Amino acid sequence: MKMKRFFAIVLALALAMTVSNELKAQMFGGPDFMRGKAVVGGNAKLGIANRNFHAGVSPQIGYRLTRSLEIGARLGYDLNYYFGTQYAPTSYFTHFFSGAVYINCDIFSGIYAQVEDEVMCRLISGHAVETPYSRWFNSVFVGGGYHQYLSERSFTFYSILYNLSWGLGLNGYQESPYATPFVIRVGFCTTL
Repeated sequence: MKMKRFFAIVLALALAMTVSNELKAQMFGGPDFMRGKAVVGGNAKLGIANRNFHAGVSPQIGYRLTRSLEIGARLGYDLNYYFGTQYAPTSYFTHFFSGAVYINCDIFSGIYAQVEDEVMCRLISGHAVETPYSRWFNSVFVGGGYHQYLSERSFTFYSILYNLSWGLGLNGYQESPYATPFVIRVGFCTTL
């Protein structure tokens, strides 16, 4: 059901891009000077807070179908390590492995809309866990962001996405590994 919804949105965005070139030039504002069709990049993260250590990497690869429309895939690995206190030494690791497909469309001068479908596996292990266990999640994100173009072949991106699947579950149980329905990403990409 979720994949059908994602592909319907992708199809709608692709159809919107098939309008005349003159109309596209007026509506969409991707830079004319960007060279290359393949997009390679991603983001990384690192942090410590509330007895948690967090590190992650998320490479992505995409292809610019037009100057305004990009499709691609993203892989991810995140590690959370909870180190307990001297009174409660219950340390454990949480590993997140993810893969996603996305489509984004420049709307105006670097501002873009994005749809993404992500599958994630959470694996928990460590001293506090007798038997390691895993669980799979599917999340559909919608939102947008801003491409800050640095040169004719590189840009940084800033995005905020809303998880449509957040909080969906039986009996009100949260079926998402994300703490909030909003995800903020900052990263760097280059074109080839």
